Amino acid sequence: MLTRSAWQNLGYQPRKRTEYGLSEVEDIIWEVDEDANGWIDWENFVQLYVRCRKDRTGQEPTRLYNLIEFMVCDKDGGGTMSEDECMEILYHRYGKEVMGKLTDQLFRKTANETEKEFSFAEFLELVDPYNGILTQGKRPT
Repeated sequence: MLTRSAWQNLGYQPRKRTEYGLSEVEDIIWEVDEDANGWIDWENFVQLYVRCRKDRTGQEPTRLYNLIEFMVCDKDGGGTMSEDECMEILYHRYGKEVMGKLTDQLFRKTANETEKEFSFAEFLELVDPYNGILTQGKRPT
């Protein structure tokens, strides 16, 4: 399955069983499979992406969307994205005000450090809808 292998290439191990009794990959497919045929076709993919891009409520399922955005920004397929690429995604999602407040906290480095590279796990720590630094308190639990 593309999603499972994509996550494994990024050093992420999808859960074998979620609270709904499905594997995490099956759960993600269920979240976005509008026609309930058990797979994500092009129409489902486009709907997911557009809905998540436009979502201002924090209610759209974002697990696959996060994977897509990370893989798009991982230009060389090495499993990381640059600080600038990460900031671009976060700016588009959260806007100038939020990014202005968090830039120093998120991208702090000493004079000797080079630009930070974010792994998929570090990216999820920022954007996860329930536990992420940028989204804490935005979604009901």
